[in-house]
Amino acid sequence: MRMCVFAAVVFLATGVAVGQDIFSDVMSGKLINPEVGVFAWYELIDAETDQKLYMRQAIVGKKQVAGKTGYYLETEVMPAVGFPIIYRMLLTGPATDPANVHEIMVKDGTQPIATLPPDILGEDDSEEEAAVREALGTETVTTPAGALETEYFSVNRGDHTTKVWANDDVRPMGIVKMVSAAGELVLTRFGTGGPDAESAIDRMLREQESGDVRVEVTPGPSRNFSGRTTTE
Repeated sequence: MRMCVFAAVVFLATGVAVGQDIFSDVMSGKLINPEVGVFAWYELIDAETDQKLYMRQAIVGKKQVAGKTGYYLETEVMPAVGFPIIYRMLLTGPATDPANVHEIMVKDGTQPIATLPPDILGEDDSEEEAAVREALGTETVTTPAGALETEYFSVNRGDHTTKVWANDDVRPMGIVKMVSAAGELVLTRFGTGGPDAESAIDRMLREQESGDVRVEVTPGPSRNFSGRTTTE
């Protein structure tokens, strides 16, 4: 599976070519006890430049696919200042198996929604090495979301190693912290319901269709009607 292909799509669209290894590892995981309405916010810091990105993941809907329940996993990636990219995948299982990926939608800022073929994540690459997971015990991790007990392990793929701290209470994907040579991803908050659990793609479409121009100013990442991210 070539998750790096999709990571490249996301980071090129945001104008930030950092953190692709971490992003690939995020998306190679599985949904934890999937339920519509769960969300998690993260901060991603590039190790070389200290540039900061924000990432939100949420399960924004579900749909029956060939007798299985599929869940819409939406991921929004935002630079500190600029336009975010939002993408949504319909999954019936771990994204590591291309057979579980049924729909991919991408919205780049104010651009129209693009639909990508699901097999973009299943292209064969004979040079890609299988990931090996190594358990490293348990550890308490202090984050802006609080102190969390985690399972600590490494994901090794060739020369690339990512350290991961996970807790199944942090849905949709259980990730609390990830560290690699490329940078660091840290949980900032998580929960169920409210605006953070809504589809950003659907919200932006409604606002654009209605002409509802709104500017939000709140600490941390915020969005106005155009999807442009600002910080305060």
